[in-house]
Amino acid sequence: MNTTHRATASAVDESPIADSIREIIVFVDGETEPTGILEFTAVLALEYGAHLTGVFMRPAPAVTPPEMFARGEGIPDVIEARQAEVEETEAKHRARFEDLVRRYALGWEWRSVPYFSSDAAVHARYADLVVVARPDPAGPSAGPPGLIESLVLTSGRPVIVLPPHSSASGVHRILVGWDAGRAAARAVADALPLLVRAAAVEVLVIDAERRRAGHGQEPGADIARYLARHHAHVEVRRLSSGGEDVGRVLLSHAAAFGADLLVMGAYGHARLNELIFGGVTRTALHGASLPVLMSR
Repeated sequence: MNTTHRATASAVDESPIADSIREIIVFVDGETEPTGILEFTAVLALEYGAHLTGVFMRPAPAVTPPEMFARGEGIPDVIEARQAEVEETEAKHRARFEDLVRRYALGWEWRSVPYFSSDAAVHARYADLVVVARPDPAGPSAGPPGLIESLVLTSGRPVIVLPPHSSASGVHRILVGWDAGRAAARAVADALPLLVRAAAVEVLVIDAERRRAGHGQEPGADIARYLARHHAHVEVRRLSSGGEDVGRVLLSHAAAFGADLLVMGAYGHARLNELIFGGVTRTALHGASLPVLMSR
């Protein structure tokens, strides 16, 4: 079920096309509290004059132990009751979504897809930016298994992953994790509309002395020049991990810098129904306390 609405274009439509975000997709599900992710995404859509599409992943209906023993005429009653709960949850989430898009006068669309739909990455491919929340490990399972991993590894689009209970409301200070690799270059290019508008951007190079390939004579200098030519307010910092986990060093410095977004390449593969990340990517994806934009 799709519903599309249009809104009058805002003044930011005059911004350069290369620095624009015109379509944002946000994934919500029946378990995760949606207020934080919807607010974060709506603020981004407002800033860029973007169209906002909400994709509701309809959860698999939960069945209680007694209901599992339903027989005969009781089976349709159980199915109907569970379906009613799913529809009620979607109605509540959609109401919050519609309240935000009306408040910010955004063009919008609402889509509803099955919990185990294989089309999540397909929806994402037609957006400039994808936003999804990381489930709370202490809470019930949220979203289809592997949703975030699938979006990052197979959608071909930049994905912002919000931590549980996120209250992020804007993107002003951005840390770029830079290793001079292809995925990092892709992430910087995908994040360019955000980077050029940020108040401060820091490019962080960790253990450059042990990873010289691709860095050039002065690690971080070339990517900083690239960003500066796009008028980003950028500085470079080089750190040694000192033998510590590089992912942890990256997240620790993000906190010290006061970053409200981390931009980095995603390293891993999707094959034989396995979604596998490298160590630094996995640490950032599952342990970050701030939004992380990943590209591959």
